[in-house]
Amino acid sequence: MKAIHLLLKIAKIKEDIAMAKARKVAKQAADTLKFQGQVMNYAKEYENQILEGGKIGTKVAFLQDADAFRAKLLESSRAMDKQVNDLQLGSKSIMEEAMKAKMKSEGLSKLVDKDMRNEQKKKEKSEEIQFEDLLSARSSGQTGTNNA
Repeated sequence: MKAIHLLLKIAKIKEDIAMAKARKVAKQAADTLKFQGQVMNYAKEYENQILEGGKIGTKVAFLQDADAFRAKLLESSRAMDKQVNDLQLGSKSIMEEAMKAKMKSEGLSKLVDKDMRNEQKKKEKSEEIQFEDLLSARSSGQTGTNNA
């Protein structure tokens, strides 16, 4: 096997690894963003409960606890902003690496295909020459054996 074929196999493996890594980081970013959305929804629900509680005369201690919990939810959501941004930036750079690996793999694949076509042409040319030599030998009338 030629070295270029081995390089192609290595490039394909690197491409697969890079693509899997990119998908994993993108999924983590999406999951974190989804979780952040859930936290924001919970904070809004607590805000609505506080407003409703204020209208119907709920105890102030409960309203304060609910507001404190809502504030903590909002704070943790803001803390997730950095994590989401970091994951998205990481996903972008990993995707760029994956695309470079894919381009390298495709380039090597084209070289391998070209090499295989050239080998096939050489084989066909060799078979053609061999066939012509065989026809030439038969038409000359000499069989290659003489009476002893």
